[in-house]
Amino acid sequence: LQPLYYIKSLESSVKETLHKAFWDSLKEQLSASPPDYKHAIKLLQEIKEILLSLLLPRHSRLRNQIEEALDMGLIRQEAEHGALDIPKTPGSVPSCDGFAL
Repeated sequence: LQPLYYIKSLESSVKETLHKAFWDSLKEQLSASPPDYKHAIKLLQEIKEILLSLLLPRHSRLRNQIEEALDMGLIRQEAEHGALDIPKTPGSVPSCDGFAL
């Protein structure tokens, strides 16, 4: 019983350390001058793909809103030219209020 407890404790500690390191690294990249958006853009792409995968075929309007709000080509282009407006981007993702499954 005790060895299992120590394994779980170690696993939890490693997981917590990796989680903190991940977010610290991302924060450092975004705080750099100029900011490095490569990793953040990859994460945003993954989030977009997950959101789209949750939609049913009949959710075409919501799909279009997500595609428009998270136009990855435009986001990459804005990042490359120093014109990315981070506060605007998350707020442009449509709300799922009234989202009928």
